[in-house]
Amino acid sequence: MTLERDHLVGIAGTYLRAVERHDPAGAPLHKALRSTVNGKELRPGDAYWQDTEGFAGEQFFTDTAAQQIVMMGAAYRMGRPWPWALRLRIEAGDIIESEALSSTDPKGHFADVQQLLKPDILYEAPVSPVRAVDRQTLRAAADSYWEGLQRSDGSLPRFHYRCDKYDNGAKTTNTLRTLLSPDATVHTCASALDHTKPARPLARERRYPVLDVERGVAASFVVIDFHPIPGSPRPDCGSFYMMGVFKVVDAQLRGIDEIREILPLGATSGW
Repeated sequence: MTLERDHLVGIAGTYLRAVERHDPAGAPLHKALRSTVNGKELRPGDAYWQDTEGFAGEQFFTDTAAQQIVMMGAAYRMGRPWPWALRLRIEAGDIIESEALSSTDPKGHFADVQQLLKPDILYEAPVSPVRAVDRQTLRAAADSYWEGLQRSDGSLPRFHYRCDKYDNGAKTTNTLRTLLSPDATVHTCASALDHTKPARPLARERRYPVLDVERGVAASFVVIDFHPIPGSPRPDCGSFYMMGVFKVVDAQLRGIDEIREILPLGATSGW
């Protein structure tokens, strides 16, 4: 049974409402469900099922061919919003896989959760057939970004001249706010990749659960190892567990959003 976009979104919404009520029985969970949060196995009713008060800025990315859906937004806990991402895989109308990414970094030079409280219409906009690409090209465009990051080579991805990148909601390219950050540099999407070389990044466990040709959207999960840099003021070495969303137009990266949590170096996604 192949479900269309609206049905997939409806199932994801039912799941989120069940989480808000702390009621796993209220979600269509498959008896063989496998579930994780930040790479750790999760039983329905544990972890975020217990303390999530609500969700905001729910933006859904769907792949009807893969029967998968990815959500980006914010989860409220202790009365505060936190960056959040979720992947669900559907089988025969039930959720058989659930992968949650719950960030503990809501505000700073590289995070601004308030900007996640409303969906970005960029990702909802259809791409005209003459400017759209097929599934394989969508995947390749997204993968070129992770490859460029791993090689610290911003010339590998094809960036549209309007492309910007957002980390946990914060605009981190072409913005003066990063002058006050530990990087103390205004970056383009390309120069931000060039700048990673001292940390010897490794982009592993790359997955592409959503490839939406109509909207030109690729949603990806990845784990990126950033190694310690001697003498660097940046404390954020470790394994970055990330969900990245890419808008692709004319086979170029038009926009990038990342939701991420920093885990101990060597950690895995569990998938």
